[in-house]
Parts: sequence; structure tokens; C-alpha cells
Amino acid sequence: MRGLWRGALRGRAPTPAPPVTTNLRCRNPLRSRCTRLLPLLLLPLAACSAWLFSGEDRVDRSRPVALIETTGGVEYGATTEFGILTLGRSATEGPCRVHYFLGPTPLMEEGAIVPTGSVFWRANMDLRTQHLRALDHSPTAEEPLVAMWTVNGLEATRVEVHLANDPGVHGDVLADPGPPLPPGAAIFAQGDDELLFVGLVSGLATLEGKGLTRRYYTFQGVDRVREMLAIPEVHPTDYSVRFRPDDITVRERAR
Repeated sequence: MRGLWRGALRGRAPTPAPPVTTNLRCRNPLRSRCTRLLPLLLLPLAACSAWLFSGEDRVDRSRPVALIETTGGVEYGATTEFGILTLGRSATEGPCRVHYFLGPTPLMEEGAIVPTGSVFWRANMDLRTQHLRALDHSPTAEEPLVAMWTVNGLEATRVEVHLANDPGVHGDVLADPGPPLPPGAAIFAQGDDELLFVGLVSGLATLEGKGLTRRYYTFQGVDRVREMLAIPEVHPTDYSVRFRPDDITVRERAR
């Protein structure tokens, strides 16, 4: 038996050993999960890189308007450097919900209506908005103006308007542009590279005479903004820090 076994080994070529295959599996579920999520994590980076190298060097502030839901109804307003200003037609205090735009993106945030001591009311909230600067002078008839508002918080309506230049009509009065302007619609002047806040539409006026009926829109303008800024306020001596559930830290006046 031993001889036969040796003869078989001598007469036959040695058979190569079969290749050894090992099925390696990732024992670290976190590493496997990160590998699958890596393409998704790179998507925001690609978007930021596209904006970085696009040559666009300014923030989109083309829709500085807001829709404010209050306990009494709906308000239109403007997002200015003095806050989100409204006329307080539906509510002068209490909680509110603000629909506004951060660049091209519509957002919603909870807030509260507070008085300013003037014809304007302010919708306070934690986050910043497209706070536009105000026009530093009363607009003239030669300056192009635009009225803007949002009825659903998703799109903004724009209407070109002009100051009324009819005999006997003076002040913060707009000529009828054709499309109706709702109360609270924001009025802006076109600056060099941005819009400038002028005021909020406050009402509709009708002038009849000599068989003609003319319509105008009044607005609370730059003079009312100056009055608001002239009202003294108590400067806060201390601030408190509040932590929101979405990991945003808010620094606000201590009460």
C-alpha cells in the first residue's frame, strides 16, 4: 500500500492547491454607514463650491417682505434694519408666525408682536432676516419705486409705483398703479445695488371732482421711520442666553 502510494506520487504531477478565498466583511457598522453617506455629505460641499467660484459676491435681498400670521388675522410687512415692521392692523400684541425669505428660500419662524411707540409695530423673532437699510431722505417723483408683498410666504408680488404728481396732492401719496395694493405692502426705492425701505401702504384715497375720480394710495414713509427712531428706549443693562431645541443659541435682553 505504501509502494502504491509512492508510485502514484511519482507518476503524477503534483496537484496545485486550490486558491484560498476569504470573505472579508466590515465588522464596523459605523465605518460602513459613513462610506454609504459620503456621497450625500459631499453634495452641500459641491453646492457651496459652485457658489464660491460663481463670482456672486453679495447676498440675495431681492424679496425683503414678510407675511405675519397673528391671533387676529394676517399682516404684510417689510424686513428692515429696524426689524420686521407692520402696521398692526390685525393684532398689536401676542404671538405670531412670520413667513419670510432667506435669499431665495422661504422660511417660517415663531415670534411675537410688540409696539414701537409709533405707527409701526414690530414682529420680533430669534433669527435674522433680510434687514434692508432705510432710505435716508423722502422719495421724489423722479425716483423709481416698487411695491412688494407676499400673499402665501412662497412668492413675492412686485408692482412698479410712483409718487403722485397731481396738483393739490402732496406728501406720502402714490399714484394708482393699476393693480390694487394691499395695506401693509412694502414700498422700496432702487439703490445702487440693493433696495431701500421707504414705507408701508396704509390706505386708499379717492379724489372726485370735475367729473373725474382719481385713486391714490397713502403710505407711512420715511418721516414715520424718523419718528420711530426718535422714541427713547431703555438701554438693556444685561443680556440672557437662551438655548433653542434646534441647537441655536439666542442672546436676548434680560427682563
